[in-house]
Amino acid sequence: MYSRLFLSLLLICAMATTASAYTLDDVEWDKSIDSATLHWGDSVEDNGYTVTAEDFQKDEHVYISISKNGQTLKHGALLVGDNLEYRDTEEGKDIRVHVNKVKVNIDEWTGNMEDPTAEIRIYNRGEPEFDISIETDRDEYDPRINSETEMEITLKIKNDGSAKAEDVQLTVDPAGMDVVVGDLTETISSLGIDETTEEYKLTLMVPHLWEETDLDIVATASGYDINGDLHESEEIETVTIAPKVELMMTKSMPEEIYMDETARVSVSIRNNGLYYVSDIVVVEELFDHMELLDDLNLKKELSLEAGETIKLFEYSLKPTKSGKFKAPATVASFKASNGKIYEYESNEPDIEINGPVISVTQSTGSLTVRPSDEVKVSVKVSNKGNRDASVNAVSEIPDDVTFVRGETSLDQVIPKDKSKSYNYIIRAGNDGNFTVPAVRASFIDMENYKGERVSNILQFNVTNTSTQDVTTDTSNNDNSQTSGDGGDGNSIFSDGESNGGSSETNENNKVQPGFGALMAIFVLAGIYLFGIKR
Repeated sequence: MYSRLFLSLLLICAMATTASAYTLDDVEWDKSIDSATLHWGDSVEDNGYTVTAEDFQKDEHVYISISKNGQTLKHGALLVGDNLEYRDTEEGKDIRVHVNKVKVNIDEWTGNMEDPTAEIRIYNRGEPEFDISIETDRDEYDPRINSETEMEITLKIKNDGSAKAEDVQLTVDPAGMDVVVGDLTETISSLGIDETTEEYKLTLMVPHLWEETDLDIVATASGYDINGDLHESEEIETVTIAPKVELMMTKSMPEEIYMDETARVSVSIRNNGLYYVSDIVVVEELFDHMELLDDLNLKKELSLEAGETIKLFEYSLKPTKSGKFKAPATVASFKASNGKIYEYESNEPDIEINGPVISVTQSTGSLTVRPSDEVKVSVKVSNKGNRDASVNAVSEIPDDVTFVRGETSLDQVIPKDKSKSYNYIIRAGNDGNFTVPAVRASFIDMENYKGERVSNILQFNVTNTSTQDVTTDTSNNDNSQTSGDGGDGNSIFSDGESNGGSSETNENNKVQPGFGALMAIFVLAGIYLFGIKR
């Protein structure tokens, strides 16, 4: 035990001696300030040092001092080309001052120097700096592909610094990947300025991960300078690893159909992975503007072996609207052993549906009218498709009304995204209801696509408004009469019992026939007899 301790102490002492045993002759200098012009008494700061032109002599000597924290560390009289160097034994911040040019500017008359100057250059002790090259044979790896199950890495180091490095070590962090060939650590005894190491090869096993992941491979180079200071550099190479399991779904359907055709949709799924997957849930979604023609369960549960492919859905759709549409994606999901749920979507194919889309509607101002009122009926035929169509629409007049005037049919071409209208007027009959039947419109286009569309129907309520008003007033004054539907006058007066009540009220309020005339005769006779007696 004591022998090991002694050897360790001896090694530490040896390293300390080596680190501090160098001289200024061993230093590799790195230029810090390329040029600085100092007048008499001027100073320049560099790396914590103050360099001052203390004095000049006529023989072109310049007296330079190097100080730090107010203390002069080195000084000397220098000519052009001379150096003043200071060895920092504590921190290794060695400095060199080199004189490039001296101008004493001696006056010819007085022989005195006038504003002498010295141009100097300053150097610091150089330090190593590492440039690491790390390259992989590809940027992305898929463990499901045989040629991508291993990762080849090439590394090398260049000393881009200004001094030699000793005891250089290259260390690789493989981001958790297993090493197949090579070492994660390489040692280089020394690396000079601009020197590059040989290439180091490393082979790693591509991992099997549940999801696509970016992995950072980190290479670190470290080494010591002449003062024993440690210098480090780091380089990162990022690679992308594909998941070990991927569910691939493909949805296929025609790119273009006509309105009278059907679209056959097929959806298949493949386990494009390395492992068996169970409890897969697949959900299908249908188009908004297409009608399903088959009996279809839109949700399925299944399991797939690695590499297995099956057909999920196959069904037919009938278009209800023309235009360009995108099919919704089919969605599959499963819960992995790590507790996470992974979801996959199919492609979303486009489909173009061509043809006219004809619709017919009829409307009127009010569905409640009085007997003999004139009623205006409007018919609108619209083409909301992307093809023109020839349309023939015909209205049927009910038997219990009278046609007054207007158009009762339409026979013309309606362009795409346009509409046409026609109107007619009928006269209502007696009290009661009548119905305007649906309009039937047949159409055909240039592709011989044809069909028939049927509009809504109109149901009218014919009511005698004057009778309705009297009955309503009477019912409002009779506390014993109530309306179960909130006082709807039309519903009350269309009821036979209500009409009966209204007749009874009218009878109680009228005067008996002939009574008024007889009373007048008696009054006139009395007046006449009274006049004769007088």
